[in-house]
Amino acid sequence: MASRDHGYPIADAIPQARLDAEADYLDSLGARPWPSRLLGYLRLGGPGFMTAAATLGAGTLTAAMLSGATFGYRLLWISWFSIGSGLFMMAAMARFTCRGEFRLLQVQRERHGWFLPRVLTGFVGLVAVAVVFNFGQVALGTHLLESLGDSLGVPLPQSWNWVLYGALTAWLSLSYGRGSNGVRRVEQVMKAALLGMFFCFGACLLVVGVDWPAALRGLFVPWLPRGQAGIDIFIASSAAAIGVADWVFFHYAGLAKGWGPRHEKLARADTVLGLAVPFVLVSFVVVSLFAGTLHGTGSAPDSAAELAAALAPLLGEELATTVFTLGFLVVPLTSSVVLGIICAMGLHEVFGWEPDVRSNRWRACVLVPQVALLAVFFPSPVLLIIVIAALLSLTNNIVGWSFFLLLNDREVLGDNRCRSYLWNLGILVQLTLLNGVAILWVFNRLGWW
Repeated sequence: MASRDHGYPIADAIPQARLDAEADYLDSLGARPWPSRLLGYLRLGGPGFMTAAATLGAGTLTAAMLSGATFGYRLLWISWFSIGSGLFMMAAMARFTCRGEFRLLQVQRERHGWFLPRVLTGFVGLVAVAVVFNFGQVALGTHLLESLGDSLGVPLPQSWNWVLYGALTAWLSLSYGRGSNGVRRVEQVMKAALLGMFFCFGACLLVVGVDWPAALRGLFVPWLPRGQAGIDIFIASSAAAIGVADWVFFHYAGLAKGWGPRHEKLARADTVLGLAVPFVLVSFVVVSLFAGTLHGTGSAPDSAAELAAALAPLLGEELATTVFTLGFLVVPLTSSVVLGIICAMGLHEVFGWEPDVRSNRWRACVLVPQVALLAVFFPSPVLLIIVIAALLSLTNNIVGWSFFLLLNDREVLGDNRCRSYLWNLGILVQLTLLNGVAILWVFNRLGWW
């Protein structure tokens, strides 16, 4: 078997003494009350929050807004179901990181040939996703910058604010891994951004209010719409939750933090506290906002920018409108930052380059998704995001089967391979969902559903 590279050196090497002290602290958390354990995991976690920042992007939030505006609270269950089933695969990433301590795409190439890691996982699942999805982030982000400027009395026209958007997201992406605290610094920004996003949306929801009986039915009573519009929203809501980019980024980000066997509990906690909880909470708040304002009015704009513009006046207060716009602006900004890092990781794995954040090659790869600044002049419609999500669900399924086999491969993980029927079943449920989404979209377009 070919030699494997351990770790992922995009940051300065973390001293072993620091990693050991961190592991000792994690061991001590087990004897502490749950609030103390929770705070400890939140403080030391990071890749989960970064993954949430990438996942809660223009596509996911557009799907949530359309869901609330068109169907009210009835599709709330999709958010926790899709992210919940995805946690089984995220647990596999934690195992690969902490117990395997290898670079996943290298092992995938050893066991399953070159096509899967280089084409489907690396190029399609990472690079293409980062570049294409960033068009949606830029189109939404620059529009919201202009709206925010209007509400504050500061001219920020979309015709030139793309320079600000690109400079800020590129700077943060390039900061990841730079210096001894480069990874941690960007992780802290993502944590603060997610918290700000939730509180901004939550403050607006306090103005709008929640129909709790309807919301509880939507959370716990599964329901699927028929017709093309309904299927489109279901596809975007379910497929956008977790995919190849999220799986691989979390794994490599954990390697960059030096996580080992004693960090696996932290890694799993990070997938729940950093990824699942923010995803479900923000999705709930956004769906509820639009269910409480646009549902039943017959108004369902066909772009994220139009949705934002439609909701803001309904909040009734200038301050609420500004807070909503500011919270919404965080969504594309954070996604663009992580997509740049994902693109660099993907290109380096595709071509077999050794990552070096101080090299011009790494910088160039991080900046590739910035081509999406063209979205200012050629906006990306919501349908494009939905189509890509549907097609990528098939790629996610194929790559997911490869990861499933690696998790159960004795030669890859030895005694650390998966031995849990429930764990394997959970992964199979997610893979079935991903494949079913793609098939459902095809059937819908053929008129069979």
